Amino acid sequence: MELEPGRYFREALFLCDEYQAFATVGESDPTGDEKFFALSRQSKCIPIVATQSISSLKTSLSGDTWRTLLQTFRTKLFLALSDDFSAEIASKLCGRDDQMMPHYSISENDQDARISTLNGRAMAHKAALSVNKNFSIQTRPLFEPKVFGDLKNAQCIALAYDGVNPLSARICYLKPHYLDNNQSYQEQVDKGLL
Repeated sequence: MELEPGRYFREALFLCDEYQAFATVGESDPTGDEKFFALSRQSKCIPIVATQSISSLKTSLSGDTWRTLLQTFRTKLFLALSDDFSAEIASKLCGRDDQMMPHYSISENDQDARISTLNGRAMAHKAALSVNKNFSIQTRPLFEPKVFGDLKNAQCIALAYDGVNPLSARICYLKPHYLDNNQSYQEQVDKGLL
């Protein structure tokens, strides 16, 4: 490919379901999957792997080597996650963002307060009520871990890579192949197809 940059070379596909059962990490040994995935892009190999969760990948590999392997996947799609560890890691991978958060406070000041003999409530001749609304910037996760557990059928949170730049995390609405391509996701939901 380096000798003939103008020539078309056909892409190859590596597809593996239940990948946690086959995953290897070589660490200092050059035979691990992380080395293959890092180098195979140059040869136009498209790796697509599916695993039950990040937890299942972690339990099948020793130590923290699962982190090394996970970072070699440029695009990550997270469907509904049911375990806390996977949801927490997915939330961290999606990143954090500065968000404007409102804060409300209500205060009441009374002078010469006394108790009403008719209804037993506190009352005063001079009273003041103030309401304050303040905003502050807080750094929060783009997607809280709970969001990953609440994803519905045919929804995912995508950390995509367009081939040049990484894209920010976003919710993607998926359309199964067996449904009409001419209907939007929302139309399919409204009709009870999803």
